[in-house]
Amino acid sequence: MVREDIRLQLPEGSIILDNPAYDNSIVGVSTSGQLIYNLESMIKELSVDDDISKSQAHEWIEYNTIRALPYMGDMAPIIYEELVV
Repeated sequence: MVREDIRLQLPEGSIILDNPAYDNSIVGVSTSGQLIYNLESMIKELSVDDDISKSQAHEWIEYNTIRALPYMGDMAPIIYEELVV
């Protein structure tokens, strides 16, 4: 569950992803109040929690979480992926 100190900083209507495996993947809050999650961290946490490969975790997140974001409204979380340069 998202730590209470983070929850208290969020504006009303901010959406928190339900899966507790993602809590350690929160890296910030946007200026509009959307939680920001790191995709690589989400993959790592899910693969450990569910004892699946990183590839399987990535596929699960893509299908079950990222595809749902457009339906969550304006306060949907942001999931970002770092660019490798």
